[in-house]
Amino acid sequence: MVEFASTDKPLAERYKLLIGCVVPRPIAFVATKGSDGVANLAPFSFFNGVSANPLTVAFSVGDRGEVMKDTSRNISEHPEFIVHVVSEPIAEQMNITCGDFGAHVDEFTESGLTALPGTVVDVPRVKEALVAMECRMTHHLRIGEQPPLTSHILGEVLYWHIDDSLLNQRMHVDADVLQAVGRMGGIEYTRTADRLAIVRPVIAPEDERSIPSYQAMLARPLPK
Repeated sequence: MVEFASTDKPLAERYKLLIGCVVPRPIAFVATKGSDGVANLAPFSFFNGVSANPLTVAFSVGDRGEVMKDTSRNISEHPEFIVHVVSEPIAEQMNITCGDFGAHVDEFTESGLTALPGTVVDVPRVKEALVAMECRMTHHLRIGEQPPLTSHILGEVLYWHIDDSLLNQRMHVDADVLQAVGRMGGIEYTRTADRLAIVRPVIAPEDERSIPSYQAMLARPLPK
């Protein structure tokens, strides 16, 4: 087994290790709007849901050298954004927005995706996306001491757009319809069509290993 301290490796190699080992990663396809009114659209795979109460998502954006990327700068100036789930039918268009376009370029136009107005945030959303979450930024953390720094952005989900075909009456999402894609290392992505189901264990309350049994044990008076 290879062993080493992270500081023994240069930044480029540390990054490759991280994106190659932390897989698969969901993709936040994030729409923002600059102070000049120009829309921005970009994907980020350091992303996840982090709280159900309040409903919160988080994603990270690495700086380009010593300068914030358009997404993090836009959210600093206009603290609203929309996160879309990337499904297979829009994966190629999502990839187009990965290009290093200048801040004056609207990636909706470049990718051919359709912009619709947000409902509760002043940011456009992607019509073709099956899921869109309108968010208000709650935290913008700057990580690191030496450039390039990273912006870690958390936002409360205020409003949802979900395609009619996705949900059943129990509010379960049909993964086969969603066809979400995830990020791997390098230029690779993964599909979510091949899945496995694992039933979690049920620990009865009367089982001495259960949480209620542990709490009862803590409540017992200590012997004198």
